[in-house]
Amino acid sequence: MDSNLQAQKQAVSLVAVVESAGVELRHQGNRHVGPCPFHAEDIPSFYVFDDGHFKCFGCGEHGDVIDFVQKLHSCDFKEALIILGIKQEKLTSQKRKEIKQLKRKRGLVKAFKRWERQAIDDVALLCRCCRTLLGKIRNIETLERYGSLYHLLQQSEYHFSILIEGNNEDRFELFRSRQI
Repeated sequence: MDSNLQAQKQAVSLVAVVESAGVELRHQGNRHVGPCPFHAEDIPSFYVFDDGHFKCFGCGEHGDVIDFVQKLHSCDFKEALIILGIKQEKLTSQKRKEIKQLKRKRGLVKAFKRWERQAIDDVALLCRCCRTLLGKIRNIETLERYGSLYHLLQQSEYHFSILIEGNNEDRFELFRSRQI
């Protein structure tokens, strides 16, 4: 496979292609898991990995985005390229720039999602710790020691609600304005 075709193939998100085929994927570590579109199963055994390949541990199907489209649509290599919108042509500087921007955007989204998962864990832990310490207030001495945590708890609970229930814009604004 020539470098032009390889670059265009890498610019296509396998996760997006699989989800557009109606497969519900859930993120799990460095992979996405869902029911295999190639066979019936009760327990999801279809994995899409961050490096751009898939593997079903139930039926054994595996490959990259082109292999997935070929298997899903029972088509040949060239038809799969057409379905994916990949053209076998000389890679222009404009196309290279578009691919580079797409990779950058995908990297930013991945970094945001990683931050979001970590922020949820961190804020939840902070809320639990604040509640535990605030529950120890029994006298003026412990109130003076832990009383300032009331404000921190309120702020943390607010951030937690944004992370769990907020829309993407609210979560991204939290990401931009404050690294939790």
